[in-house]
Amino acid sequence: MILVWHQLGAVLVAAGAVVWLSASRWTHAHPRAALVLWQISGLTLVIALVGALLGFGLAPFARGLLPALLDLPHRWGELDVWHLAAVSAGLLAGAWLVVNQLWCLRDTARARARHRLLLRLVAEPGGDAAEPGGDALVLDHPVAVAYCLPGRHPDIVVSAGTRRLLDRTELAAVLAHERAHARERHDLVLAPFQALRRLVPRSRMLTGVCSTIELLVEMCADDRAARRHGREPLARALERFHANGVAGTPTGALGA
Repeated sequence: MILVWHQLGAVLVAAGAVVWLSASRWTHAHPRAALVLWQISGLTLVIALVGALLGFGLAPFARGLLPALLDLPHRWGELDVWHLAAVSAGLLAGAWLVVNQLWCLRDTARARARHRLLLRLVAEPGGDAAEPGGDALVLDHPVAVAYCLPGRHPDIVVSAGTRRLLDRTELAAVLAHERAHARERHDLVLAPFQALRRLVPRSRMLTGVCSTIELLVEMCADDRAARRHGREPLARALERFHANGVAGTPTGALGA
């Protein structure tokens, strides 16, 4: 039972960290540190919950968690209904979390593949790589659009409307923001939280957590762009986007 109390203690600590992070304002000044803490807290909470169920259910075996799991197919008849129910709940919860994560990754990968195919048909190279956006794909569309389609070979996409709307320095800052998403693989940071939200779509708590993580990811990209091009050009660009309206970001993409 020591393992169970250890896991329950980890659940309480992780849950407290989640509440503290949700109410903290320092996270906006240090988004990278906040993201690391969110990832550690979330992973600890999920693993500890599953571990507590399995630890309680397998306690009659008086062995470590892994040896007890290996013994389970041969000794499950030794468990009473409560311990058997806890083991079943732990295994089902763990399996469903893993399957749901893989399912979400598959759906996102398919959406990105379809979008890349469309980009190859309708987008054109930006031109001179020395120019802002020269290495990006350009959509001939009047609405301001700028986003990163992440992956092993990421694509940065801007619209003709964006290039007309922003001056040279503003466009360079927005593109640096999108390249930060690609370089730092922010899509992988978001993936576990988005999978949990998909698992419980009506949960206000998970929706709020995902919104917080998405905001911190954008702040990280903003910081990278601001270090390179200054905060004023990036702020002006975002104000122009807001004033002129922007199209929605495609599924699986990260937008300014």
